Amino acid sequence: MKCSLFLSILLCFYATLTSAETKIYHWVDEKGKSHFADTAPPGTAEIIVKNKNLVSTPQQQPDRANNTDRNKEEIIKYLAEITTPKDDIAIRSNNGTLEVHVKTTPEKKSNQRLQLFLDGQSLGLPQISPTIRALNVDRGTHQIQVKLLDEANNILATTQVVTIHLQRISVIK
Repeated sequence: MKCSLFLSILLCFYATLTSAETKIYHWVDEKGKSHFADTAPPGTAEIIVKNKNLVSTPQQQPDRANNTDRNKEEIIKYLAEITTPKDDIAIRSNNGTLEVHVKTTPEKKSNQRLQLFLDGQSLGLPQISPTIRALNVDRGTHQIQVKLLDEANNILATTQVVTIHLQRISVIK
């Protein structure tokens, strides 16, 4: 009993799968009666039926909402890291110059820029060079971070936050 029930369910399932590929023909006979069948007399036109019960996976469906040039090219995941200065280090610079070295993996493209952030605020303009120099930084403890930007200023990668302690001569008058 269980076997026949299983076979009948399997046959019904198979019939629904094969019906998606079945051709359907329509014709009107000499008495004016309409006929629909999967076979027809020669010269009968085939009816095109779109099966709306088929579902495709998201990988097969094109992304129509974001069909831009950027989405067409391969998306690269960038990593960025501040290599110098190290975290929680004291830097002596009497004129307040701070040099930050950034490493990106993979290497950034020529149209991408690096933006330095000092204490959460962008400092200067985005740079091409992986060495960014900040001038006349006040003494004290600061947090630095760098963001890799594309040509439209979208953030591609963000470095870790590095805390530095800048020491400068203080002149008392």
